[in-house]
Amino acid sequence: MKKLRILAPIAIAATLALGATGCGNSTAPAASSPVESFPAGTTMAKIQQRGKIIVGVKFDQPMFGVKNPVTGDMEGLDIELAKLLAKDLTGSEDNVEYVEAVTANREAFLQQGKVDAILASYAVTDERKKAVAFEGPYLESGVSTMVRNDDSSISNKDDLNGKPVCTTTGARAAQLLPTLAPQAKLTLFGTYSECAQALKQKRVDAVVTNESLLLGLMDQNKGDFKLVGDYMASEEYAIGSAKDDTAWHDYLDGFLKKIEDNGEWKKAYDNTIGTVKPSDVTPPHVTL
Repeated sequence: MKKLRILAPIAIAATLALGATGCGNSTAPAASSPVESFPAGTTMAKIQQRGKIIVGVKFDQPMFGVKNPVTGDMEGLDIELAKLLAKDLTGSEDNVEYVEAVTANREAFLQQGKVDAILASYAVTDERKKAVAFEGPYLESGVSTMVRNDDSSISNKDDLNGKPVCTTTGARAAQLLPTLAPQAKLTLFGTYSECAQALKQKRVDAVVTNESLLLGLMDQNKGDFKLVGDYMASEEYAIGSAKDDTAWHDYLDGFLKKIEDNGEWKKAYDNTIGTVKPSDVTPPHVTL
């Protein structure tokens, strides 16, 4: 579907207040600079009329989406991308409302219209594609294992058998572990911060998920944990959106391509995940 784009300023003092309940920002939209406009009735036009975009993010996932306990500010790669998206649509990166989205409720939030998009370390799977649409991917990373720094009993996936292993409800790792380590004692929590706490307290012996997520937990708990073994699988992270909204899907794919081409994606990566895993990384090709 071809999108009509006409350069025009937005009236940020929108009277619509389509909001999602939860722990997101509720401040008035910031003043903006002129941006492109879109045909009436599209998701893009509705966001512009509202004056802000509502995005589901993690609140406790270091390097992706975390609420700074001192400043109260949201930080991480997903937050930086949400800001860039708000700027592209409304002219200001401040025009974004964050709604906490844990692994188990991301599909429901999109289906119920509680958020415009999900940027919450959202791994693409065939099962999830049946419920929502994905744009991107914007990051690729391997599934890895994190253990306590003083534990030498686990060095590969086979060593997970017979041991309590944590991941989150609805995570892809929860689907992989029964095949990769059939005798592992799977323990599910709602968030990875709970998994990290359980690992520290020796209630579980390992946490399995995407390496980038584990690096964030290690950075938050310096000296407590380490990564072991090879990657169990690879994951692609993407923006999640409501299914069958073709114009919104096309816009989001175009947005990701634009920030990859103009260097904004690389800057966002370097300022977040790149602080714990610096590399000459390039974003994956947008294919979804």
